Amino acid sequence: MKKTWVLSIVIMSFIFVIGFQPAVFAADKKIHFGYLVADQIHNFASMIVKEKKLFEAEGLQVEWGEYLAGAYVMQHLAAGEVDFATCGIIPTMITRGRGVDVVVIAGSNAEGSSIIVKESIKTVKDLDGAKIGTPGIGSIQDAMVDIVARRNNIKIIHKHMSVPDMPIYLQKGEIDGFIAWSPHNTKAAALGYGHILLTSHDILPGHQCCVLVARGELVRKEPETVKKVMRAYMKAFQYEMASKENHDETLDMVVKYTNAPKEVVVKAWALTPHPYPPYLNIESAKMQAEGLLEGGKIKKGAITNMDKFIAQLYHPYFLLDYLRNMK
Repeated sequence: MKKTWVLSIVIMSFIFVIGFQPAVFAADKKIHFGYLVADQIHNFASMIVKEKKLFEAEGLQVEWGEYLAGAYVMQHLAAGEVDFATCGIIPTMITRGRGVDVVVIAGSNAEGSSIIVKESIKTVKDLDGAKIGTPGIGSIQDAMVDIVARRNNIKIIHKHMSVPDMPIYLQKGEIDGFIAWSPHNTKAAALGYGHILLTSHDILPGHQCCVLVARGELVRKEPETVKKVMRAYMKAFQYEMASKENHDETLDMVVKYTNAPKEVVVKAWALTPHPYPPYLNIESAKMQAEGLLEGGKIKKGAITNMDKFIAQLYHPYFLLDYLRNMK
């Protein structure tokens, strides 16, 4: 009788441990998550998820992939090598416009980029004929250079390059300026390589910049996995907002990931709003999609109904479900 009682206690204890430690015993689903190099001011949530092992706490194994620009993330997602990612809304919409089954499940940040130019360029009109570095076709930064050129009836030469290399090319005089996300823009200005001519707020106030995306197949066939990813993502937002200490810790993480001075990170953060809850700014997405059609980045005919295109692109119900059942 005594042995039976002891055995029962052991079994119950084992069940208790299993039930409350899913990260240890239930990490049987593997996902591939992509993010951009030194982009943690725009997409700080994925950084916190990685540092605090929030995916693992949801019972997920994760393989992290680091990419130079959103277009590269989309290439790997289209090939089935990335399941979830944080990247720009522009490459996401271009990829969706090409028939790839990618969906947005939450927003990330608004604005956050700027055009840095050499000292001799004082006005927007001075950009006529200028060589401006961009992260490449398919990036929101490249699209904003097009917007500036169209609005001001000028010609800007796009020079596609790696974002970390942009300040060096500007310093050497090989380009006249560049457009990049924080903190590369504020870092270059702090080092005296150039000055900020326009922020993305000047170009597209409040525009949607980065988003959390998923392969559409996972959304349809593995909703429980998507829910787990969403829980980890939202807990990262809540962690940063919970206290000043957590916010300061987040800034220190950004310094680590971007290798930028703390004062540069603080200035860059101020230029990069992080709306909460992180819904997609639908009107901004529509406006940017119209610009992609006009500029030929999405082929005419690929979008016949803009509202339908956005409805197919944006799946907010995982975010809404989390907010309804938040705990």
